[in-house]
Amino acid sequence: MKLLLTCLATASLLLVACNEEKSAEGTKAPQLDVQKNTMEVKAEPQPADDVLEDASDLKSLLVMKVRRKIGEVFVLKKGIGDAWKNVRSGQKMVEDDRVRTEVESEVVLASMDGSVLQIDEKSDVTLKVADDEKSGKVFWININGGKVYFDIQKQKSAMYKFKTGTAVAAIRGTAGFVGNVKGNTVASLKEGKVDVTNASGKTSRIVQKQTILVDEKGKTRMLNLASSGTQHLSKAIDSLAQEDPGKVESVDVLEKSLKTFDVSYAKRQKAFDKNLKFNTEQISSRIYVPSVTLTARVTPGVIVSVWGESDTVGANGIYSKTFTWADDAYGTKRFLASCGDGSVELPCYMWVTEYVSVEPSAVAEDSAKSEVENGPAKKMNLSVKLGARTEKVHLDLPATSLNSNLKISLAGISTGDLDNLKSIEVRRGGKIVETIGESDLTSLTYEVPIEIERNKIADFEVVVSAKDGKKYRAKKTYEVYCLVSNHPGGKARNSVVPQDQEYERLKQSGGLSKE
Repeated sequence: MKLLLTCLATASLLLVACNEEKSAEGTKAPQLDVQKNTMEVKAEPQPADDVLEDASDLKSLLVMKVRRKIGEVFVLKKGIGDAWKNVRSGQKMVEDDRVRTEVESEVVLASMDGSVLQIDEKSDVTLKVADDEKSGKVFWININGGKVYFDIQKQKSAMYKFKTGTAVAAIRGTAGFVGNVKGNTVASLKEGKVDVTNASGKTSRIVQKQTILVDEKGKTRMLNLASSGTQHLSKAIDSLAQEDPGKVESVDVLEKSLKTFDVSYAKRQKAFDKNLKFNTEQISSRIYVPSVTLTARVTPGVIVSVWGESDTVGANGIYSKTFTWADDAYGTKRFLASCGDGSVELPCYMWVTEYVSVEPSAVAEDSAKSEVENGPAKKMNLSVKLGARTEKVHLDLPATSLNSNLKISLAGISTGDLDNLKSIEVRRGGKIVETIGESDLTSLTYEVPIEIERNKIADFEVVVSAKDGKKYRAKKTYEVYCLVSNHPGGKARNSVVPQDQEYERLKQSGGLSKE
């Protein structure tokens, strides 16, 4: 097992889960038609997960990592030629890379600071970077076709800009989606604010629960919709386009159709909200490690989405998940939680904290080193964080195993205290599967690749040994499940019963077992 240290260079990002995919050299992926531009995609052998695609990637200003993918997703490195390759989980994407998704496919990209882009099905997106005298670094997300959902962290010296054929959306810390639909721009917000500039230079601002439509001639329509920023509104637009392309080609006709959809949606959303329970545990207003665990008591069966990751709350009614980011990505971190039942969703809470470089009471790094060299090691208030004690993961078909990372965070210490540590051991089922030696202890966060077969329970324990003989431990259990019979046609998006019921049925039948 190969260790991946989460020592990531800060990159400000812009905005303005039962058979794993296999591809043999020379095979061709299905054709994708995006706005009448058809391109053949060639699948090629993939390099090791921790290898960048190009040496020049090391100098990249925009670095995003594939957190999750469903279906067929391809990348054209540097946007040059026709050597399209299958995208894999954990792969890095940088500026000038072009990403395309097929039908019923999507990919989630996460930046070093926690910002998230989710590229929808049948989309074509290019990543770019530019300098701006006023905004600093500008991360351009060029949407050639399709839609991109976003949840962007606010940056002091950078911003995201989404560009379509008819408008530019400038964003600094917000959530929603931007799309290029039959030549028209759709920008829709769940939270925050966005400035949208049409081809003639006119700028309009939208805020949460607002949606703006801009056509090729610059005609603009502003809508107040309860469904703004949600995937449900996005899918409604797709359905309209499939039924009759004329319904989305005119912003006037599209406006009327979306208002009709929203009337029904708002009623269902209100009924869902009335029965929703979401009681949170507060987090500290300041944190000193690049990791936080969010916990809440939620109505069982509710789907909670944060930073592009969705989890169905089990029968115990507890939502708990750990999020990490780059060591040096300091600043405000916001965690917007959306709650839904599969047919509606709404923003249910936002956690906010400030990630700062070092705890005021911590000893400076040079002093810590001197103490280790010349005297006894100081007492540490170290705790090992692995996120939720038990994590249930629904495996989306056609995957047969989960490929993920065990995320380890060392809390209560500063980087200067690392010299007091001897090693970190990762144990699986009681056996040591990975050891991080003293020379590799350079960060407060680590990621260890793990693979767990479908319908298996895997127990992990992390043991941190200090030079004074003390040991610090933490345990975590993964339950990876998928009841194939619950998904007609073998498609992840088709399900007979909700995921919590699927889990209970599998468990009661004895289909979920320990490794």
